[in-house]
Amino acid sequence: MNKKIILVSLVIVIVIVSGFGFYFWEKKSQLEETAVKSLVINFGHTLKNVSLLSPTASQDIEVNYKDYVAPDLIAQWKADPSKALGRLTSSPWPDSIEIAGITKIDQDVYEIFGKIIDMTSTGMAGSRPIDFNVTKINAGNFDNRWLITKVSVITNQENELWKNYNNNGISFQYPEKLITKYIFTQEWPPTVKIESGNFSCVETPQEKSNMLEITSQRLVDNRIYCVNVKNEGAAGSVYSSYVYTTPKEGKLVSVSFILRYPNCTNYDEEQSRACTSEREAFDIDATVDRIVQTIKWDSTLNENTLAN
Repeated sequence: MNKKIILVSLVIVIVIVSGFGFYFWEKKSQLEETAVKSLVINFGHTLKNVSLLSPTASQDIEVNYKDYVAPDLIAQWKADPSKALGRLTSSPWPDSIEIAGITKIDQDVYEIFGKIIDMTSTGMAGSRPIDFNVTKINAGNFDNRWLITKVSVITNQENELWKNYNNNGISFQYPEKLITKYIFTQEWPPTVKIESGNFSCVETPQEKSNMLEITSQRLVDNRIYCVNVKNEGAAGSVYSSYVYTTPKEGKLVSVSFILRYPNCTNYDEEQSRACTSEREAFDIDATVDRIVQTIKWDSTLNENTLAN
């Protein structure tokens, strides 16, 4: 009898301790999110103070942004103010940042989605989508301090190209077309698959790799992907079939599509150089990662469901 009482008491203690542990973990997450959001919002109020075309732009960036932006990013902006956030004209001006969403992508890294609100003397003039990475810095003069480490402004042209897709309980956003001149979508929009399982990636050994098929593991903004690419040549072009697989919310998410790459030597010399330069600068990883971040599915979704 005493053993049963002791066992029951022990179980109760474990449950209580676990409950307190979860409570404090959840409370910590809430406090972190509040701190990160406040940082970005307060940073938004300083944007109008920095004129990027001013002769003192570099100094203004340092003075106004040092409490919000990591030193490495400030150094990049000071070296080239055209890459920084700030005002380009007297009107409209960047007035604030509105936050639309926040996601923890690593132990000490949050990604924030939002928009810059542009104002004039008569009111709101428009907005621009923007993404931030906010990281807890514990180095140099910073002691566990949240600072902005990455900023991605989505141009109006890019934003207008993104469309909503919804099928079989899966929804996501995707660019209707790529902003490229020599790279074309062949099977598009992408096919999205949601399934159960553990993430793994069997990479193609270097000694066996070839141009026909390669599987590799990649990190895109601290998110892990297994990427399989199959290439097939036909009629002066290479058709590349991509499958990106990544863990998301306890599931495995796969995004597959086909792109067509014309042979750059098919063009005249000037276009061939432009084609080669575009190919070298092309970053499909970032596009896929942005698609993945918009993917949502119903909680009642059946296993191995496709949206295509």
